[in-house]
Amino acid sequence: MDDVIDSWQLRMFSTLSRTGSFTETARHMSLTQSAVSHALRKLEQDMGSKLLHRNGRSLGLTAAGQRLLLCADAVLQQMAKVRADLTTLNSEFQGQLRLACPADATSHLLPPVLREFRECFPQYTLTVHPGDGQDPARLLDGQAADLVVGIEPENTAGLVSERLFSDHLVFLVRAGHPWTDGVPPDRERLGSEQFLLPQRSVPAMQEVETHFLRQGVRTHAFVELGSSAALVEMAKLGLGVCIAPAWIAASEITQGTVQALPIPGLHLERHWAVLYHRERRLSLVEETFIGLCRSALRGHGSGTG
Repeated sequence: MDDVIDSWQLRMFSTLSRTGSFTETARHMSLTQSAVSHALRKLEQDMGSKLLHRNGRSLGLTAAGQRLLLCADAVLQQMAKVRADLTTLNSEFQGQLRLACPADATSHLLPPVLREFRECFPQYTLTVHPGDGQDPARLLDGQAADLVVGIEPENTAGLVSERLFSDHLVFLVRAGHPWTDGVPPDRERLGSEQFLLPQRSVPAMQEVETHFLRQGVRTHAFVELGSSAALVEMAKLGLGVCIAPAWIAASEITQGTVQALPIPGLHLERHWAVLYHRERRLSLVEETFIGLCRSALRGHGSGTG
């Protein structure tokens, strides 16, 4: 006797019990009449009991058949319910999640989050809108994004800010750069260096420039690039000093080709967060995304200070 009854056998037996006809059962299940007869014999063999008996020209259930029919109906109903539940679940987890995120964070921070998200919700389409230097409230109000991943603004009125980690800007220099001698660069050394910036217009970079001016340092050259990878590569080649968070050069710092140094007299802390409208109720998908961000980005705030 088999331990498991095939669901197809149960469906055949339930249909045969109600139609009382091998011909009708075969037509209903798109089988031949002989296939239905064979399936019944196999089921009776597996159960070790006679399930149907002939009563004239009609079929009747034995006591064992009546008991099996009750069980078969319960199992088939439960299987139908599971199928319906999964269909509903699949339809609920189909859709689109729109994110706004700065390019650097998209390249360096989001990939592990997006990988986990894809495993959780394979039917979801996820689009990322470049959010460099843009006000999160404006992105959300303009419906360019459902969630914004970025630096928390000073004014978060009307927004919920789910903080992920904090970082600060540092100097990124090539291995062996003169500034790695342990002596903080003075006004003369700062003024003679070329600086590499990810985006000069963002508030943090403007604050760095203001800090330099307060120190009496007028930087003679800036190179501004939208690609953090290009900035790190230029710093690694000794083409300038990059001002950026240490995490954009994490692999190079680990390899020893780039070193992170504090900016003298400046500890500009930035808080990274997921932001959304306060009155908006998050879906399970969005809540899961925020949870994945917390898990994947924990520890990114470490750096030279």
